Amino acid sequence: MNDQRESMESLIRDDRIDHVFIEFPDLNGLSRSKQLAADYFLSSWENGFTMNLALITQTPRSDVVEGSKYGDDIDYADGLVHPDPRTCCRVPWRDDAARVICDFEFRGDPVPGAPRTALDRVLDRVDQLGVDTYAGSELEFLLLNQSTDGYVPVTSDKHENLTQATESISHFYDRVYEWATSFDLDLNALHHEFGVGQFEILFEYGEPLGQADRTFRFKELVKHTARTCDRHATFMAKPFTESAGNGYHLHISLFEDGQNVLDSDGGSERLSERGRHFVGGLLEHADALAALGTPNINGFKRYQPGAFAPYSASWGYGNRMVAIRVPVHGETRIENRISSADANPYLVIAGTLAAGSHGIEAGLEPPEPSDGDPSGDQPPLPKSPREAIDRLEADTVLRRYLGEEIIHEYVAMKRQEIDTFYQQTTDWERNEYIETL
Repeated sequence: MNDQRESMESLIRDDRIDHVFIEFPDLNGLSRSKQLAADYFLSSWENGFTMNLALITQTPRSDVVEGSKYGDDIDYADGLVHPDPRTCCRVPWRDDAARVICDFEFRGDPVPGAPRTALDRVLDRVDQLGVDTYAGSELEFLLLNQSTDGYVPVTSDKHENLTQATESISHFYDRVYEWATSFDLDLNALHHEFGVGQFEILFEYGEPLGQADRTFRFKELVKHTARTCDRHATFMAKPFTESAGNGYHLHISLFEDGQNVLDSDGGSERLSERGRHFVGGLLEHADALAALGTPNINGFKRYQPGAFAPYSASWGYGNRMVAIRVPVHGETRIENRISSADANPYLVIAGTLAAGSHGIEAGLEPPEPSDGDPSGDQPPLPKSPREAIDRLEADTVLRRYLGEEIIHEYVAMKRQEIDTFYQQTTDWERNEYIETL
């Protein structure tokens, strides 16, 4: 850690660094920050910096959440944010700024409702399994142009893996690639996805907390790069009714003494006993994982039978129509396909590891793997955000792993968003009912 502290301070003492952003992920996975003078940061960072605790649970539009333990209950008090030197880096699109991810403290203790703290808590529990854990993130996003009619996808059709469509955004990708190094992102692939204007950029896997940090910054990188190219990038789950939604596919690998824990010793089974139990845990807690992985009302429109987004709590080998997939090529790993791309990576990784670890500890066996579309054969995932949030709140195992407080905060925030939505009258309702009723 001393080397990392020295590396951070050396970077910020560079004559070109005038500003430091102290940032943290809120419950939505959005970056919130303060910009500090570099000299002030260097003289004060070891003591921490004040930040309003209520920011952790504010809605995406920064509404204060009623019922949060970090608002009225504590008179909207400040906490302290402590920079993690391991995360310090230059801001790639600026010559004069650095940024560092911080952890929250309140009255001398870590804040259990902060997503990064919750993931740390889960990782402490996973360590008890005696395995080395790795995570890889795949996120789809839409690249859009803005017109007088609103946002329009940059490509006109599905164009899946079509070279011409991928080449059409070469300027955007070149800039993402150029800036990725500053964020410790080793990019290795770009392709046009199934939906109109939909792309996926892949980067290397890593240990879970570092991978969550990189995924958090990857989304910021993509969105900022799009703005500099006079475009807009969105990880919104289902921006257009007739187009494919944006998924977040999380790959988990487990190793013990250099050996793949998930791989069977042979025979017809691809998964080991612990691998099957990990899958069993994910299916046991699939409804709660849907609440964490589908954080916004719009995201439940991804869950459709017969689609590449999951509709049921199902699993299979190489099957892209299931919720939990075991790829049949490369290292044996487990892919959670439930989440949408707008989910908080810290909570997706924490929830996935908690559910899978419980499966191993409890010896949970999954049903037989599914071939083809499992929509009518396996239990459906929650169809609404209210149902999903209720299931998460009732999941005593995930509450124990992630912590009561973060579940309380997440549930309070999402219920407020849901209530706000149902108080609004939409264009669909006016078009449907004004002339007919």
